[in-house]
Amino acid sequence: MNTRIASLIKVASLGLLAACATPREQCISGATEQYRSVEAAIATAHGNIARGYALHTQTVPHTVPSTCYRNDPYRNIVIPYPCPTTQYRTQTTPVAIDVSEERRKLADYQKILPQLRKQAQVQVQQCVAQFPEE
Repeated sequence: MNTRIASLIKVASLGLLAACATPREQCISGATEQYRSVEAAIATAHGNIARGYALHTQTVPHTVPSTCYRNDPYRNIVIPYPCPTTQYRTQTTPVAIDVSEERRKLADYQKILPQLRKQAQVQVQQCVAQFPEE
């Protein structure tokens, strides 16, 4: 299967799954998004400090040689021809960081996390009140 088609199918599937969420689930997800984002940043900062460096992840294209086939209508035979395809792989590389700066960021995140937790709890309660379970 063509990798572009496979990628489109994956993206469409994710869209359908998101569309399957109830209004209550969508509301709760939106209410906790910022809190979850800061929690993830804290986890990343802890990992960076423990390692002494950050990890940069990127998607890199690479060409894969392939053989395609076509029918020759005049000679009634199948003719092979090269048709390279582009595929993608994830590449992770270490990146130098200032550990003291990373610790400062971590402290800032940890300072705002309790406030975000309270906001998320209030908003989740509003979501539950607005969209009771059926």
